[in-house]
Amino acid sequence: MILKNDKVTLRHIKAEDIANYIHWTTVETEFMKWDAPWEWVEDPDPTEFIEWRKSLIERPSDYSLEIETSDGEHIGWVNSYDVDGDESKLAIGIDIPPLSARRKGFAYAALTLFMEYLFQTRDVLYTQTWSGNVRMIALAEKLGFKEVRRLKDLRFVDGKNYDGLTFAITKTEFYQNKGNE
Repeated sequence: MILKNDKVTLRHIKAEDIANYIHWTTVETEFMKWDAPWEWVEDPDPTEFIEWRKSLIERPSDYSLEIETSDGEHIGWVNSYDVDGDESKLAIGIDIPPLSARRKGFAYAALTLFMEYLFQTRDVLYTQTWSGNVRMIALAEKLGFKEVRRLKDLRFVDGKNYDGLTFAITKTEFYQNKGNE
């Protein structure tokens, strides 16, 4: 599967991508401070994560796609998962580990493309983060998501408590917001 707009392409993982994952989880690790940092603190060994990414080469998933810039640079991934195990509530996420690829509109372009794809079969999408991840909160709001749940002091990061946040957007709201770009 390939999804494309003028900024990014979303595609299945390739064997060549694994070198980037190794680099991102051992050298360029800054993204780990934002994407569920409590998970990386509990298990700083990236082996399981890399093995999971490798497994997607043999069994590609349309719910986890790689982000490639229009000039062919692999810069991260989008994925989706069930909110609290509820298959009727699909949440989306994104990671762009290279600092050099940030603040260029790639995350917005990638999530917009992914949401368009998922809204073919869904009426509502969710995203989740923690109150310390101000970048993801801003991106969610720019995309039109609204906060629907806040769990007080759910996460403990760098010596501070943070709230767990869940956002939602309907298909109608998404396309209305997209028309206002």
